[in-house]
Amino acid sequence: MTTRESMTIPKSKKSITLEKEIETKVRKIQARLIEKTDQSWSISMVLNMLVTGGLTHTKKMSKAEWQKVKTMVEDKEVSFDDSMITDFVKKIGE
Repeated sequence: MTTRESMTIPKSKKSITLEKEIETKVRKIQARLIEKTDQSWSISMVLNMLVTGGLTHTKKMSKAEWQKVKTMVEDKEVSFDDSMITDFVKKIGE
């Protein structure tokens, strides 16, 4: 058994609903990942990576940053620019 096989995390199937604005941004990230890495990226993999990244960053976020995220979700205005997506894809591709 390889190290990767021994570290396999059991999967659970869940159904979630994404706001249209968030889904659009996630699909844009997915498309860029496919284009830049020439690999297949499922939407669930992209979401899992984003959630994991968010969870690891939570301890570094200030109260004001949390409020900004909450406001974006409540107002259904996801406001991050293309440079953030490009930087994210570059980091993954390295």
